Amino acid sequence: MSSMDEPDQAAIHTKPVNSRNGYVELILRIRRSQRVSLRALADRTDIGKSRLGLLLHRDASRRPPISFDELKVLFVALDIDVFEAVICVEAFGDIDVLESPRHRAVMALLRVVFRYLPVELVAALEALDHIDDSDVRPEWATGLQRAVVRRLVNEITRIAAERAIGWDRDI
Repeated sequence: MSSMDEPDQAAIHTKPVNSRNGYVELILRIRRSQRVSLRALADRTDIGKSRLGLLLHRDASRRPPISFDELKVLFVALDIDVFEAVICVEAFGDIDVLESPRHRAVMALLRVVFRYLPVELVAALEALDHIDDSDVRPEWATGLQRAVVRRLVNEITRIAAERAIGWDRDI
């Protein structure tokens, strides 16, 4: 990962997490909170109970590599949105954000806002005849990230203010 892929550390405080184990830790936490037994999870995923036992072993050093397909099946079986899992593990680097209603709400919002953003951005750039792929540079990421955050905060603030005015009228 290049330094341009790193988030603005002044903006967020994260605890480093091993991404591979971060996803398994997320699965383990959700499994515990939902009280799903290993047998029930095996039934939901069609992954053998023995294989699941290894993949979800308490000792991370004894876990074999998990395939992307196994990860996706486990997410579906536990009703974990893949996009939210990536935000939680990769962006925040801390599965404890799941405990915060504010963080959960923000992750749900980001999931909806950004799920199709790549498709929309490519389509918008294709509509601009004078911009080609050589004009788009990774070093723009930090500035674009800040611009998106500013715009989202402005829009959320505007919507909250409109709702507050509406509530005042109802009283």
